[in-house]
Amino acid sequence: MPKITKRFVDGLSVANAGRIVRDDDLAGFAIRRNNDGSVTYLVEYRAGRGRSFPTRRISLGRHGALTPDEARRAAKQMLARVAGGEDPAAERAGRRREPTVRDVLITALEQHWKPKRRASTAKVFEEMINRTLIPAFGAIRVTDLSRPQVRGWHAAQTHRPRASNHELAVLRKALSLAISDELIVDNPARGIPLHPEGSRDRIPSDEELRAIWLELSGTALRLEARTLIKLLILTGCRTGEWQTARWSDVDLQRGILSLRAENAKAGGRHVPLSEPALALIGALPRRSDFILCNDVGNGPITKDVIRRTWEAVRGKVGAPDLRLHDLRHGFATRGASLGANALILRDALGHKTLAMTGRYVSRQNSSVKTLSDNVASEILRITAVTEISNV
Repeated sequence: MPKITKRFVDGLSVANAGRIVRDDDLAGFAIRRNNDGSVTYLVEYRAGRGRSFPTRRISLGRHGALTPDEARRAAKQMLARVAGGEDPAAERAGRRREPTVRDVLITALEQHWKPKRRASTAKVFEEMINRTLIPAFGAIRVTDLSRPQVRGWHAAQTHRPRASNHELAVLRKALSLAISDELIVDNPARGIPLHPEGSRDRIPSDEELRAIWLELSGTALRLEARTLIKLLILTGCRTGEWQTARWSDVDLQRGILSLRAENAKAGGRHVPLSEPALALIGALPRRSDFILCNDVGNGPITKDVIRRTWEAVRGKVGAPDLRLHDLRHGFATRGASLGANALILRDALGHKTLAMTGRYVSRQNSSVKTLSDNVASEILRITAVTEISNV
């Protein structure tokens, strides 16, 4: 048997494809010429003493990535472990069976969030997992995931602070469940500072709303998509609530949309519909079980179609920072300016608490100015003062 050197490896002919050549200097060290012309370095050993134990064969890597001397050193280290009673091949097989971060996330989704959370909440988590967390961490074995990896990913998400904070919370919970299943002993997503989430006070101005409505009234956009956006403006509903609404959920005579518990974030509720909203719905063709349907099959309009339509509309009207959800804030703010009290707004928006409703009502500077003028006038009337000065 030859000694495995670079000259020997380079001299192997294609005719030796599939052949294993063992080193004459280090027992257990070998090479194999592959069918594609490459050469793989190998280690062979028995998993125990005696011929009754099986022979194991482990790949060290390919020639080029490793030199013969590097492969020989790696083979010596592995054979030393075997002499100490270890079985590296069995350990590798066990590692291949170890769950990945993707496995942990899917398990948490199927066994925790879907059975124990509202369907709408579980759906949001599923979208986070598939859109962001699996592409970022899915292929990593859960035992290999480190805190620096998670911290580095989160630190790079400064352009989407709120979304990445939510995704970090989902990952942290999934890893906590992995700890309870004894898959890992520490949670690498715990203890990572969150991004500050600046308060957002953005609603469409009267001019923007007028331009948006005009753009939505054009025929260049898909009927279901532009109708959905108009319904968001008129009702203050969430996008998903109209996206998943069925014809069986709406009573055109009574003017009520009955939201199903699985499609509404705060549970099932009834949404009174205005005459303009009813007119929009009545003008739609009934091509599916869904009011706002997709072109293919019996399904709802897709989020991708909604997103593309909205991006085109806000780009045309010069409001690139305006989100679809800001239309809901606009509904709440205009309702408050028209005198609706917090309880009515809470029920209209489908909130559980008044505190949440308060977050949806943007500051109304013009209304506050009018209030200040009226209060000042009343004070002057009461005190019978016609002019206030420093004298």
